[in-house]
Amino acid sequence: MKRLLFSITGLALCGFIVYAIAYSGPLLVEFNPEPVPEAVPPVQVRIALYDWTENLEVKNAIRLYNQSNPDHIEIVLMNLSTDAYDDTLNMLMTSGQGPDVFSVDNSWLATYVNKGYLADLNPYLDSGDLNRFPQWARDYARSSLFKGGVYFMPSSIETVRLIYNKQLFRNAGLNADQPPVTFTELKQAAAGISQAGAGVNKYGFALAGGDSQDSLQTGLEMSNTYSGVYLYNYRTGRYNLSVYAPWLQLLLEMKAAGSLYPGETLLKRNAALRQFADGNIGMMYATSKDYVKLQEYMPKDDWGVALPPVTSLQRKGSGALMMIPHSPLAVNSSAPDREAAVKVWKFLQSEDFLAILFQQALALPVVDGITDLPVQIPGLGHFKDFYPTAEESIYPLIPQIMDQYDPNTVSVEPRDSGDRPRMQLYLQILSGGISVDEGLRAESARLNQMLDIAATGYSFKYNEYIYPDFDPNFPLREESLESRLSAGQEQEK
Repeated sequence: MKRLLFSITGLALCGFIVYAIAYSGPLLVEFNPEPVPEAVPPVQVRIALYDWTENLEVKNAIRLYNQSNPDHIEIVLMNLSTDAYDDTLNMLMTSGQGPDVFSVDNSWLATYVNKGYLADLNPYLDSGDLNRFPQWARDYARSSLFKGGVYFMPSSIETVRLIYNKQLFRNAGLNADQPPVTFTELKQAAAGISQAGAGVNKYGFALAGGDSQDSLQTGLEMSNTYSGVYLYNYRTGRYNLSVYAPWLQLLLEMKAAGSLYPGETLLKRNAALRQFADGNIGMMYATSKDYVKLQEYMPKDDWGVALPPVTSLQRKGSGALMMIPHSPLAVNSSAPDREAAVKVWKFLQSEDFLAILFQQALALPVVDGITDLPVQIPGLGHFKDFYPTAEESIYPLIPQIMDQYDPNTVSVEPRDSGDRPRMQLYLQILSGGISVDEGLRAESARLNQMLDIAATGYSFKYNEYIYPDFDPNFPLREESLESRLSAGQEQEK
């Protein structure tokens, strides 16, 4: 009995050992799994761009960047309406919810720097980064208005042109290869086109006053520099809007004659471009950034591009036609990860990305010889007519006086500040609410009064905006800069 019990116990023990050996693998795997590394979330960088974000090629470039960049950065596009971009951006920045990288309108640059909204890029840029940009761009960015830092670098520019419908010119018996050169010729051509198109709603000229910044600042203030006049006198440091009396009077005369497209103070930019493409408008001003929208509307008639007309033949050659830097890109000083934000800024300024913008006719880059590349997209033949010429130039900044002395200008509630009162005055004159001379005289006095108030503050240095030897044909000439600095030193003494 003892031997039997011993045998049974031995067999049971062997069976247990065999079972343990047979199932030890699966049991160990089940209860001792290998640790799986957790996925590292990407660093998100929010960007806001005034233009470009709806373009398919731009979206693809950003998608590929998100997929392939070694720094594990994800670009997140913020959808800010173009019509309210500046006001929305101001509200976001004031509330501390601003994007990490964003476009800034040139008129707000000094204000944003003074308020500490922008990061100084100097520590992140080497000589190779800076030397890609032309000298004027580096001087513009390093202006004393920006406290000696580099808060942006303008990589593309915007130009203004007169576009005209050649078929409407022919219908009116005009030479389609000779667009108007003077205000008088412009008025005569507009009248001829309107008379030839009477009954079929054809108008000689259109002003999209409903988008005042796009139409009045470009079509009025930028274009008139070709006649050697501008609202701000760089030599004296004073405002004088009376120089725009001939242009405003011209519009009033065209309106009275029925050759101005109706509803000019409410007409939106895109609506005007569509009417031009449909063959209902003979002439209007357009900028290089309008070109894509115009092509989207597919003009049905042959059309041409010319430099803006001048006040008179005597004024031709009196000044360089103003071009402006396309809203520069900046980095938010409060970006959670500034290094990641700067890397995104550099990507958006890279040759590859800017070449995409150029080939889509979204921008005229001033770096890396990109404009020498062939424009590869069909239908963009007229885009080269918007390329800057030897007769064009960037101009020095003028005082943003109401932004300088008023700390509440960038506020949650959009107010009539900066350029708005001036734009509203132009519209009031065009609607007949005030006479040309009276309105321009009153606004000049108001601007100069604000300038004097600003000059009493510690943050506004009046001498930085005065160029005693300013030459309108060479607005950025070095001699003018030197004379300004000399004048400033004397004033400080």
